[in-house]
Amino acid sequence: MATNSPKRRPKLDNSELVKTGFWVGQIFMLMATVLGVYLASQQGLSQAIAFSDIDDLQKNYYLRSSLHDELADNVQVIRDYIKAVKEDKPYDLKLYHPQLEFYIWDAMKFNSNTLQTPSAYLSAVRRYYSQIKHLIDRGEHRTYGRDYFLDLLAKKTDAIEQGALKDLAANTAALKQDLNANNVAVE
Repeated sequence: MATNSPKRRPKLDNSELVKTGFWVGQIFMLMATVLGVYLASQQGLSQAIAFSDIDDLQKNYYLRSSLHDELADNVQVIRDYIKAVKEDKPYDLKLYHPQLEFYIWDAMKFNSNTLQTPSAYLSAVRRYYSQIKHLIDRGEHRTYGRDYFLDLLAKKTDAIEQGALKDLAANTAALKQDLNANNVAVE
């Protein structure tokens, strides 16, 4: 016959919970966990910031390099235009209208890195494009005499070439050095 005796539960030893050493160990373990998580997150944050900075440098390098190349090409187009008009002395200058490229310049309007480009370069390029457009328009409509307008056009082109174009090349070279120092190869 079975007896209905209550099952005995094993007695738990709670003596460790009342000892100070146990609680001190638990507090240190908690503090170590919190400190570890904090330090790991700080390191992760600093790595993310460093990556973001390098990524911005790389984007700025390519943007400024492209702007420099486009401006240099347009300067050459203007030089060729001046030479052709001086040599051929056409009656209708509209037939010789220079075909300038503004792909990079126009694309920069929609690029978030554009405003990280020093304003001195942006202003100089904008001013040059505006001035040569005005001069070519005045020359084609015969508001300015041919020699006068070509001379002004050559002076503006010399100024941009010796100023902003040269400075932009130096700036892109400095960006390239910074990227190379961070082990990022750019062409």
